[in-house]
Amino acid sequence: MAKDSQRLEQEFIATVAQKTGKSLDEWFTVIKSSGLDKPQAILKWLKEAHNLNHLQANFLQGLYLNGGQPVFDYDVLFKKLFEDKQALLPTYHALESAITQRLPDVELIPTKAYVSIEGKKIFACASPTAKLIRAGLDLGDTPFDDYVQKAKSLGAMPNLTHMIEIAAPSDVNAKFLGFVEQAYNRVHQK
Repeated sequence: MAKDSQRLEQEFIATVAQKTGKSLDEWFTVIKSSGLDKPQAILKWLKEAHNLNHLQANFLQGLYLNGGQPVFDYDVLFKKLFEDKQALLPTYHALESAITQRLPDVELIPTKAYVSIEGKKIFACASPTAKLIRAGLDLGDTPFDDYVQKAKSLGAMPNLTHMIEIAAPSDVNAKFLGFVEQAYNRVHQK
């Protein structure tokens, strides 16, 4: 779940020296000296040359390439998601407000590609495009139609098979929220 990424990254930052034998600054110097600047190349090199596990190497390359700053800073992730898409913010805020009022145990957590919408499990996402927000939903075998479409370009997990496109705050209506609640109930009754 998206909320776990932030927690794991913070734990890694707090214990990096104890678990790897080097501080973050020491690791950044080591990575810089490698001359590598691509995420996968750094990841592979850290694992092979320094015997780090995948999670450690992944956090180190992410922090290094992010200027030493946490990758999973929700405020930064949210700003990047809506960079050049400020016109969508009223629609997003309507979506966020309506969902959290209807389902108070739900959190909306920004990631690099979308906002994860999750209770105990992820059941939906909000993926901003240039002109609208695609709300991805786990609706199982619900038939597709003009309103509830087959999911595309959500940047999320494959269980989000359906999507509803919302372009204005007025699109966050009872019909939309009914499908959100259907997805929530479907995922949390498994």
